[in-house]
Amino acid sequence: MDDCACGALLRVDGHHVQLDPSANWFVDCRLAGNRQVTAASIGQGYSIAGSLVVSGYISFFGPVHQSIKPFMGMLMTIMFVTCMHSVCYFVKDEQYIPAVKPDTKQQLKDAFSALYVGLRKLPYVLAIYCTIFLLLQYGYTAYNGAKGQFFGIRVKDGIATDADTCGKEGNPACTDRQKAYNDGVQLAGGVTDTVFNLMGWAYLACMPFLVRKIGAKWVIVIACIPQVLLIVMSFCKVVAIDMIIVILTSVSQQTIFVLQLPMIVVQIGLAADNNLGMYAGAFNSAQCAGQFLNFALATQLVKTSMTFALPVLIGGILSTMGLIIAIFFLKFDMKTM
Repeated sequence: MDDCACGALLRVDGHHVQLDPSANWFVDCRLAGNRQVTAASIGQGYSIAGSLVVSGYISFFGPVHQSIKPFMGMLMTIMFVTCMHSVCYFVKDEQYIPAVKPDTKQQLKDAFSALYVGLRKLPYVLAIYCTIFLLLQYGYTAYNGAKGQFFGIRVKDGIATDADTCGKEGNPACTDRQKAYNDGVQLAGGVTDTVFNLMGWAYLACMPFLVRKIGAKWVIVIACIPQVLLIVMSFCKVVAIDMIIVILTSVSQQTIFVLQLPMIVVQIGLAADNNLGMYAGAFNSAQCAGQFLNFALATQLVKTSMTFALPVLIGGILSTMGLIIAIFFLKFDMKTM
């Protein structure tokens, strides 16, 4: 029960953090002029830095389930130093006190209605991009949500039972299949994720140039292709090939996240009353919807004979749908850097 409550709070915190960078990007976009993609790429680069901490830990110390307390301690320390301590010490803020105290019920109503209005009033291009975003998020979450099991069980033919306790004091030594499972988990969350993140950094450095040269539409189209390869990956048990496909999906993920705000700015503009936050919230909802659909379906899909490969296959199929929509329905011309 405590784990469920902790998980729920982490999800709330995660989406709060995700929307806060959007607020920072709103400041950046007003200063970036015609370099919207460059500003968004820099913001996404900081996000990758945080991911590297986790993948680096797994690379050096092995699967998280074997050292969960030190891992959580590391995360709490980093959050305390970078967020609580640094922000409280360096950021000087003044409490906003409205002249007229707002009605709490009305504020809640306005917050939920803003989400509905944001989705309903999305311009055609943003609505299409939001659909692509949802499909690609489902596709990537289908892999990322079970990457340890995919590599540990499906690719390396390991077994998860007691793999987190075997070999420790008072427990029998790990069997070959338990070792294979732990190796797969470490491979997925450690080396593969680390190279995935480094690939993301390298791609972000090139992305403004690519958008300038071929336009955002074709950058999006090309970025969908790596996730289509998840179809191949679901049937492949060659570690090197699977790793390459996962690493290439970094291109897909960096693209769809970085281009959110530049596309909103191009379609909506930078007027003071254009509700950029409302449209950014609509994209966050698309992300949540993709993740929710995956979590809802994956619990049943893994019970089939394909086990953890079937969610990856479905993710590749939905990513293919995103590619088709991007080619035939996403019609706009944006070459801002």
